[in-house]
Amino acid sequence: MADALPWPSVLVPSSENWAPRGGSRSGGQTFEGNEQIVASPSARWKATLTIPCLTRDANLAMRRVIALGRSQTWNVGPIETNRAPWNIDFVGGKVTYRRGAKDNGVNPAFQSDPTTSSVLDFKLAADAAMNATSMTIRRNQGGVLEPGMVFSLGNRLHVVTGLPGGEMAAPGQPGPKGTIPVEFRPWLRSDYGANTGIEFGAPVGTMRLAADDAGSLDLQLSKSGIVTLDLVEAF
Repeated sequence: MADALPWPSVLVPSSENWAPRGGSRSGGQTFEGNEQIVASPSARWKATLTIPCLTRDANLAMRRVIALGRSQTWNVGPIETNRAPWNIDFVGGKVTYRRGAKDNGVNPAFQSDPTTSSVLDFKLAADAAMNATSMTIRRNQGGVLEPGMVFSLGNRLHVVTGLPGGEMAAPGQPGPKGTIPVEFRPWLRSDYGANTGIEFGAPVGTMRLAADDAGSLDLQLSKSGIVTLDLVEAF
């Protein structure tokens, strides 16, 4: 498998659908209609991205993605700007990466002050084994975690499904430093050591085109168009 490339920054979806599929298995129904269903480690992320290609740079980038086909893998993930556990400033505003970069251009001191910094610092508090569906996260800096949030660990996407020990603050409040037990899906793809970084602000997974004939760049007036791409998790 070719090394994964970073997703072109000019290809920003106007709509996206990300979800792990195939996360359960069944032995089939009995004559009485009973069915036992269990969680499975075989869940695989699938995504559908609708991307406006309105500029020359976007057109060229999309042509490249389509030309490379299924043999090329990409580090790409959902846009979590409205859902990530951002730092909360003194007036209750979310300090996103974009806002942090803008503030840093005005005064670099914004990024060094924890009350105005956009830096998220979440790490594994202990080793986590392959196929695990729970682990303990250490928050050094960042907001409050909630079920449904997406994160990446080792370029694999996961979604928080539960906080068995609860959180140390209410959603929308600054997140205190400490450890948080987390349940998630899909199962871990590899073993990870303590202090491995976890990304909530801009999570990415290793994905590829679902088919070689995916995507069709129909340019209106030979200038712009809209492309829909189907992606699947790559291994």
